[in-house]
Amino acid sequence: MSSLSTPFSRRACGDQANGRLRTTRLALTLGGLVLTGLLGGCADENQVTSVKFAPACPTIEVPGVAADRNLYDGQGLDVAHLVSQTQIVNVHGDCDKGGQDSSHRPLTRVRVSVDLHLERGPAATQNRITVPYFIAITRNGAIVDKKVFEDTFPLTAHKPSETVSTPLRLIDLPSGSNAHYSPYTLEAGLQLTHGELDYNYSHLLPAKFINTTPESTR
Repeated sequence: MSSLSTPFSRRACGDQANGRLRTTRLALTLGGLVLTGLLGGCADENQVTSVKFAPACPTIEVPGVAADRNLYDGQGLDVAHLVSQTQIVNVHGDCDKGGQDSSHRPLTRVRVSVDLHLERGPAATQNRITVPYFIAITRNGAIVDKKVFEDTFPLTAHKPSETVSTPLRLIDLPSGSNAHYSPYTLEAGLQLTHGELDYNYSHLLPAKFINTTPESTR
């Protein structure tokens, strides 16, 4: 089984201006999460060792502008009207051999989970938060498929801050002919409205992703 797990860090980039809620901006660590696992057995000198490679994992990317979501109550954009904040802090998972598609071609089964940091704002009126997020499949820069999910988490006045993980989501990709390389990229981000996206462009420093992924192992 190949692993998607990689060390992530979000580095502080400063506080926001204009009297708005001061938000620590952090840089996610991402990179080519292409790891292959070698599965083999023992054999004596008269036997041929059977060697199998787990399918290569796709690269994982998080668009910096889609790593944060500030939800307001519609009455204003200052801290008093903030309902919640959500930040992507990690993406992890693994890859393994999957089934076959309708044309009997082999598939790679990718399991992906997103770690989120949640903050309850002063304008919150419910003890839970629903987070919409997406996983898009791209190849050569073009989106070939996109799946949107929603998960709900408790976020109460007694525990206004929480780091949570989404359920594992299953993505099937064509395996290709090279066990060491996947031509696909998975993009994970928060599913934002046009207004939320404009807010991020106008008010937040986009998260920058730095590759600290260890070298691929066998």
